Amino acid sequence: MKNTWAIVSLFLVIAVGVLGFLFFQQKQELRITTQELNTVTAEMEFEKQQSMEEFEEMARQYEDFYIKTDNDSLLKQFEEEKQKVQQLLQELKTVKATDAHRISELKKELTTVRGVLQSYIVKVDSLNAVNVALTEENTAVRKQYEQAAETARQWEEKSLELEGKVTLASMLEAGNISIELLDEKGKPCKRRKKVTKFALHFEIRRNITSERGVKLVYVRIADPSEHLMPAAREEKFPFEGQNLACSCFKSIEYGGEDTPVTLYYPLTGELAVGTYTVTIFCEGNIIGSMGFTIQ
Repeated sequence: MKNTWAIVSLFLVIAVGVLGFLFFQQKQELRITTQELNTVTAEMEFEKQQSMEEFEEMARQYEDFYIKTDNDSLLKQFEEEKQKVQQLLQELKTVKATDAHRISELKKELTTVRGVLQSYIVKVDSLNAVNVALTEENTAVRKQYEQAAETARQWEEKSLELEGKVTLASMLEAGNISIELLDEKGKPCKRRKKVTKFALHFEIRRNITSERGVKLVYVRIADPSEHLMPAAREEKFPFEGQNLACSCFKSIEYGGEDTPVTLYYPLTGELAVGTYTVTIFCEGNIIGSMGFTIQ
């Protein structure tokens, strides 16, 4: 009987030792993984910040630049490329630092736009001289832009501070974002005057570390004048210490796997021509964004 108890005790001691060793080893692996994740996140944030600074420098360089030419077509093309710079900068401000693929695409687009702008300047130089003198109005516009850029940088700093408090691995992300224009019968429509609602499609991507359960997804849609397109019934949600109004929202059941989501936004009037911006929020974070143009 004593021998039996001795054997049992020995097995218990060995089991406890093995479990302790496994626990220690797992803790060490988790610490190393966390350090690597923090390093990768910091590198992504740094790369995004560098990209933003490059965008802002390019925007400042061309925002007040005026070309003097009688070629209306060339002048129009030059102005369109300047607007593309602003659109790319706006998208970069809202894209997640961890979306390396989209950031890489934006940087390629930046290179293309820069080359086009420079080619226009060369063409104008060959026809006429480029007048780079700034007027008082241009100076005021530049100051307004610099103030907007400073506000964007402050917003980015607050966003980074908030993101630092949230475990990167558990943050949700929206992908495959698209907008469908529908007529009053709910059918796809390309004619601007016939469009009565937007259908916003996206998916919340697989994330095995995020908490499962009911999630509230909020969407803000900004018109070409950067004004929020309001919801039929006012609904607000918390974001960075403020209560923001949304255009539409939806409650979904999230189980950790790719989850398709569709939200509808009914229009109250005729659509304006220009570029619209869609920003998607969930759990106090921006999880996705996109821009689309109505002709």
